[in-house]
Amino acid sequence: MNYSLSFTGGALLYEESKILINSVTDLEKYFEGDFILNSDVLKTNSESSRKRLKNEIDRRLKKLNTSYITFFNDTNETDQKIILFLSICKLYNIITEFCLEVVYKKWINFDNELSTYDFKYFLANKLSEEQLNSISEGTHYKLSQIAIKIFKDLGMYKDGIIQPIKPSDRLIDLLNQQKDIWFFDCILVNGKSLN
Repeated sequence: MNYSLSFTGGALLYEESKILINSVTDLEKYFEGDFILNSDVLKTNSESSRKRLKNEIDRRLKKLNTSYITFFNDTNETDQKIILFLSICKLYNIITEFCLEVVYKKWINFDNELSTYDFKYFLANKLSEEQLNSISEGTHYKLSQIAIKIFKDLGMYKDGIIQPIKPSDRLIDLLNQQKDIWFFDCILVNGKSLN
């Protein structure tokens, strides 16, 4: 399988995503493609950086739907970050698989340590030889750094330790309604945590 590795454009991008989401005046039109996000609202010096950030966030948000974005606008920061992480998982299979095959397995086995090495090792085992050879050592390093930073920005990783994150009951209900229950394992929420 060929994986998209373009998440190096930024980790969770919480502040930037919040700004862009707040700039959407019509969610229906946005998801139909009739509303274009304006990169000028982002606080980045270079126009090319603003456009790159806008494009990355736009790709992520388009993996969600109006229910998630409406909820995002009416919830706390933790739930907002979880929703952004869901968009990353929906866009980048490699992040989802890392969550499920490495992070979740470590957590259920009481191995709560996580490092960039875990992601590097995971990539080496996941990518085809051709795809692995097509990325430089510097890119490999950056992918590992950004992957771990995503967990840090989310609040699931602190001082080298994995920790679960608790969504609100309202977000749990929304994830269930949207049939995204697979995502609970990605944020280390199991059946016991949901009670």
